[in-house]
Amino acid sequence: MIAVHGDKVLVLKKIGAPLRYTLPGGVKKKKETAIQTLIREVGEEIELQPLEKQLLPLCALKRKGKQRSQVKNYFLMETQAAPIQVLEKDKFETALWLNWREAQPFMDKMDRRAVRFHFKGSDITNKKTNGYKVPPRLAM
Repeated sequence: MIAVHGDKVLVLKKIGAPLRYTLPGGVKKKKETAIQTLIREVGEEIELQPLEKQLLPLCALKRKGKQRSQVKNYFLMETQAAPIQVLEKDKFETALWLNWREAQPFMDKMDRRAVRFHFKGSDITNKKTNGYKVPPRLAM
């Protein structure tokens, strides 16, 4: 989940070194929808209970691993940047509201891409060819 307030994003600071941030969320159980998973996981990790109507689908990113592919679904939630307590203290030190650019270097690649997609509005699926991008209205 990408929870935002203005140019700030909610991140969870992972325990240990090096400094690493992650977005709230987790792994889907059988028979759960992506939104049900997100609501359950966020409620287990931090003191925040998002409602389904607050969550807007943002993007889905796929990473190919050695054994299998992983798909992460990202949902957007706009909210107030209030202090939030961490519940899974064995995994996370604290929940922070940071400027999205400040948090990015310490996030994993997929989270970085999704956050950048939200804040910059770039098309994360298009690749540049020879340094140029053909506008969609000109593509045939």
